[in-house]
Amino acid sequence: MRVWKSLSALFLILCLMPVQTAAVYAASDQKPSRERRISAVLSRMSPEEKIGQLFMVAPDGDVDQLISNYKVGGIILFSRHIQNLQQSMNLIEQARVSSGTIPPLVAVDQEGGRVARISFATPVPPARELARLDAESIRRVGLMMGEELAAIGFNVNFAPVLDVNTDPANPVIGDRSFGSDPAKVSQLGLAYISGLQAAGVAACAKHFPGHGDTHKDSHHMLPVVTRNSDLLDSVELLPFREAVRSGVDMVMIAHVNYPALDPTPNLPATLSQPIVTNLLRDRLGYGGVIITDAMNMRAVTNQLSAGPAALAAFQAGVDIILMPDNLEEAYSAVLTAVQNGKVTQTRLDESVRRILDLKFALAENLSTDEPLGARLQKASAIVGSPRHRALINGLLQEAR
Repeated sequence: MRVWKSLSALFLILCLMPVQTAAVYAASDQKPSRERRISAVLSRMSPEEKIGQLFMVAPDGDVDQLISNYKVGGIILFSRHIQNLQQSMNLIEQARVSSGTIPPLVAVDQEGGRVARISFATPVPPARELARLDAESIRRVGLMMGEELAAIGFNVNFAPVLDVNTDPANPVIGDRSFGSDPAKVSQLGLAYISGLQAAGVAACAKHFPGHGDTHKDSHHMLPVVTRNSDLLDSVELLPFREAVRSGVDMVMIAHVNYPALDPTPNLPATLSQPIVTNLLRDRLGYGGVIITDAMNMRAVTNQLSAGPAALAAFQAGVDIILMPDNLEEAYSAVLTAVQNGKVTQTRLDESVRRILDLKFALAENLSTDEPLGARLQKASAIVGSPRHRALINGLLQEAR
């Protein structure tokens, strides 16, 4: 009877406790546990394994061999990798099993509109069209997309685009942006991030510090943004500043030159320490994972080969090098720099720790304990479902 009375009293206390306080206690209990796990994993990793975590690549060969040879920390899938639901889930499961105790980051560009790699997912209009919706509706779109991606097995979506599209002739951003008003881009971008991350999928704010005021495509050449620092601060940086404050999981750096932020001629932001470390890390206070845009784009490859480019990006302050033009050369360049002391073990561990923290946090939200067959059955009822298609259609009808 005494035990029952004690339990009843405890239950009453918990019921009266503010929800926010309980959540803080839960978060504070969880964080130290994850930090201890990260420290334990780091202590057992070889330099080669740590460097592998710095790379995310497209698995165009044997994914088992890719992970075995280079210990890569993540993969990105494009339309060519994604044929149907079952095949996609099999490929992701293969990468997960091959990665062992450290789960991989599995990413996709599923923005909506013309940048959507998963043909069988619920179609989502481009950001410019979504901008007709209010913030709560955008959050619901992000949540819906996150649920579909998580069901397939993705844990990173390279979205949303937070570029403020101020150049009407912009050949690469255009309708991928929420518009030309930095306040609106910020508001809607944060709503999308909130929905996506509530579903357990990492959002990625891109392309820092802003690709909206360009009339060249960084896939083909190096664009230059000539705005002064005050204008950059009030327009381009506003959405990213707010995303950092909101706790976005990842930020992608643009292959764009900004003379007002770094006067080094022909230097993409991706390779700029004043932009990556001094601005994003130190001034804006970003503590999450920083990733490059694809390193096989000509804005980078026209300047440097894969090895020097990967090393320069890492020395600038990025954590993950996305799709180097030559993985073997890029991997070897970073490994050699660590071995000869050009990159310190402390610097290497800083990035690996951030990557592991994100991975383990995402793994807490993504169940892989069920057999693949059971997960496939659940995913088939979620991905591209009539309910999700009706949600998108209904939101767009209401906004008309």
